[in-house]
Amino acid sequence: MTRLATPPHLGGLLVVQPLRHKRCAACSRGPLSLLVVEDGVPRCLECVDLGHLVFLPRGDTALTRRSREESTLSAVVVRYNRRKSRYERQGVLVEEAALARAEARCLADA
Repeated sequence: MTRLATPPHLGGLLVVQPLRHKRCAACSRGPLSLLVVEDGVPRCLECVDLGHLVFLPRGDTALTRRSREESTLSAVVVRYNRRKSRYERQGVLVEEAALARAEARCLADA
């Protein structure tokens, strides 16, 4: 099985948690905890205008679904698993205000 150099495109914005220390190709900021691969080179979230988004880790499906509904911009965060030879979803990046509204909706249901 061949190893993919970049994660497969899932139809939306895709953000990668790198396994090794990477630097942004545009502004040389680093090491980056989250990056976007654009034209085969890593770019930081600020350079691709995603710096205002907050990370919501996987685990709470209702909160994730509602925060993606409330947010006008969201991105999936993945990390490569060497043992399984595939990219695994780690969470999503959503707008902070949308996350607050989604948390309020979840609390109202409880």
